[in-house]
Amino acid sequence: MKLSHTHFDHTYSIIRLTVLILITFAVSFLFIGEAHAEIKEYDLTVDYKEVNLTGKQEIAMAINGSIPGPILYFNEGDTARINVTNNMDIRTSIHWHGILVPNREDGVPYLTTPPIEPGATYTYEFLIKHSGTYWYHSHTGLQEQVGVYGSIVISPKEKREDIEEPYADYALVLSDWTDESPNEVLRDLKRGSEYQSFKKKTMQTLYGVFKAKAVTESLKRSFHRMPPMDISDVAYDLFLINGKPTSTLDLPAGTKVRLRVINAGASTYFYLNYAGGKMKVISADGMNVKPTEMNRILIAIGETYDVLITIPEGGAYEFRATAQDGSGHASLFMGKGDRAFAADVPRPNLYRMKHEHSMKHHKNMKTSNDHRPLPPYAKLKSLERTELAPGNKTREITLNLTGDMERYVWTINNKTLSEADKILIRKGENVRFILVNKTMMHHPMHLHGHFFRVLNGHGDYSPLKHTVDVPPLSKKTIMEFEANEEKDWFFHCHVLYHMMSGMSRIVSYEGSVIDPDIKEMRPNLYKDPIYYWADVTALSNMTEGGINMSNTRNTLSAEWEAGFREEEYEVELTYNRYLDRFITVLAGASLADDHKRGVLGIKYLLPFLIDGTAWIDTEAELRVTLEKEIHLTERLSTFGETHYDTESKWEWKAGGAIMMGKKISLVGQYHSEFGGGGGILVKF
Repeated sequence: MKLSHTHFDHTYSIIRLTVLILITFAVSFLFIGEAHAEIKEYDLTVDYKEVNLTGKQEIAMAINGSIPGPILYFNEGDTARINVTNNMDIRTSIHWHGILVPNREDGVPYLTTPPIEPGATYTYEFLIKHSGTYWYHSHTGLQEQVGVYGSIVISPKEKREDIEEPYADYALVLSDWTDESPNEVLRDLKRGSEYQSFKKKTMQTLYGVFKAKAVTESLKRSFHRMPPMDISDVAYDLFLINGKPTSTLDLPAGTKVRLRVINAGASTYFYLNYAGGKMKVISADGMNVKPTEMNRILIAIGETYDVLITIPEGGAYEFRATAQDGSGHASLFMGKGDRAFAADVPRPNLYRMKHEHSMKHHKNMKTSNDHRPLPPYAKLKSLERTELAPGNKTREITLNLTGDMERYVWTINNKTLSEADKILIRKGENVRFILVNKTMMHHPMHLHGHFFRVLNGHGDYSPLKHTVDVPPLSKKTIMEFEANEEKDWFFHCHVLYHMMSGMSRIVSYEGSVIDPDIKEMRPNLYKDPIYYWADVTALSNMTEGGINMSNTRNTLSAEWEAGFREEEYEVELTYNRYLDRFITVLAGASLADDHKRGVLGIKYLLPFLIDGTAWIDTEAELRVTLEKEIHLTERLSTFGETHYDTESKWEWKAGGAIMMGKKISLVGQYHSEFGGGGGILVKF
């Protein structure tokens, strides 16, 4: 049929009118959407604060005068504008844990964001792209340990249809508190002190081995040069929920409650359980999961879980967060009336376990024990498909989590952050990290700027997370993500003291350009702090001791022994280069009343945890030294040392010590050259 000009013009007018209507509708919709999206602005001030949580006055750090800081509320689609003012005399920073933000707003000083100088204000601004439960904390030094953290709640655009909307909604921030300066705690760990284990009653002793009937296990462990097992490094004075060890919510029976649980601990995993029944997990790390009921949950540092509970009749029911090592707990009672307590979590038996669970259970990602489970990853199933784009190339990277508990050096592929190359990835590819934990500690690994799939047996519905626990001695934990960002992002263990001791990496997009100001200050990220300590023993017959200055790989050491009755002395001045937990090489000088010589040698950790040293001096004389300490009880230890020198032949000493406190021990010993004596050991 032939169309007339009139018919064509009429058709064209209809099409043009339709297009105009569609454009008008789209523009109107855009403006309506923008009208509903808000700029949510908060002012946060970081400052010192006097606190008294244990009966002892301490100086902490707080945000807007509170620990934890205020809850930040947003709606999905909002723009967050957060002005952070630093009222302290040191630098600070804020990282938005788990929230997808532009690289510049991520808050890792020297890597993505300039530090906030004393007296300055830094404004973070970013679009809220997703909903869920998150948190924020300082990424500067050890400030997170002393109070610089808070929670974030983001409401979704659409309500969930698979759960009944709760009546009450609370964010619970879990944390750990020590009256000690965290810098002193880290120095204590670096020097290999047993005090932290002694304080929290987890020190392994010969008496404990026999009491636990674990002689065979102990001998096998020490033969394989594995140190005594532990779960947590630090002895904490308190564990807190929203800044308090115990608190109450006066809620009527029948109330349905959504608890947004955030583990902001510096180095504590928590078991969660509730006296009023099972908890229904509906979200993990801010991402919705298929609702599933659980009796007990192990929450790793940095993780968040949203759980639904109901307040029963006839009492105030305890929600309890128990430290994984059994050293304490924090409680929130919900309801009215007499208190109903949650079940105790059994303390771990550190003597008779290959840590808390076997390789078989980890491989299948199931709990080895209903009372002390692993994190509940096997039960987490995403509500939506999470498979990665099949057309992308896959880059697979194996990362071995390694370290030395005695020296307190924590590494990835046996290298600290300051020693390692970047993990290079390329935009548009799928990246798979295979995590192999070769240590006897849990490591909660957190990737900034991305959500990743945890491959847990649910295939295309594997859950999305930003932090994943890698259990001790576990063979394989797989996380994968699409590389859809740019620039550099932090990847690290969220045990604060592990991160500060080297267990971190930079995930870097190939071809990225670093902002000039960040590039200039980037060397600050790789600083390797130096720690100092000394042990001085004064006995009735002699004095001996050592002074050390050490960073990750290098130690300058001065050791001496001298008698009071005879003019005999020896001083060893050495430079020690740490290679790994088994081998250290040394060079220096041996200065004695009868010689002054250079020395070159090696220190080696022998089976049964015997420390061995061999050196040759500039006179071609050889010396071999063996030494060992055994903790008989928590306070009482015995020690022995012997060395053979091709010139002076055999020399030895043996004795015992009673720990009186962190810095003082009483000592008695016999020395083959100086005889017997007693006195005091002082640690500085």
